[in-house]
Amino acid sequence: MTFQHAFKETLYKKFPQGDFYRASAKNFPALQGLAIQAVDIAPGAVREPHSHPNANQLDFCVSGQACVGIVGPDGATSYLDLNPGDISFVPLGHLHWIENRGTERLNMLIVLSHEEPLTIEMSDMLSAVPNATLANLYNVPVSVFDAIPDRRGIVIGGGNQEAARPMLLAAE
Repeated sequence: MTFQHAFKETLYKKFPQGDFYRASAKNFPALQGLAIQAVDIAPGAVREPHSHPNANQLDFCVSGQACVGIVGPDGATSYLDLNPGDISFVPLGHLHWIENRGTERLNMLIVLSHEEPLTIEMSDMLSAVPNATLANLYNVPVSVFDAIPDRRGIVIGGGNQEAARPMLLAAE
């Protein structure tokens, strides 16, 4: 078994608004009890809200300025402003996202407490619920939800590009 992995040389997915890196027991078998991810996000862009039902998350801001948003099961909300060298903690199962609040690219290193962390993306949840059901729930026209693109998988979008549209990583 090898104990070294060329993490930043094995890009998991490239998006117009950022890059996403991932190492888990699948591509680095030495990882036991943890996985590591990294995001490199353009100014104004967001790593979409998601949760990990089997892992806690520790975020380390390498460079740039981040806002890590967290929503707990009881609805308690935290917005954590991170600068280089700062860390934040996201408890297992909490909805969270990372937003670049600065004018330069944001680089975050993310450690998860499971060697194969599960992720539930907000885009998967929205795409799975019929638009008519959402419209009924929120008492708004169906057209409100029809305007949201049918997205599945990871989304890194937003940002300062005039015509930026989120790109997706198809669910595996």
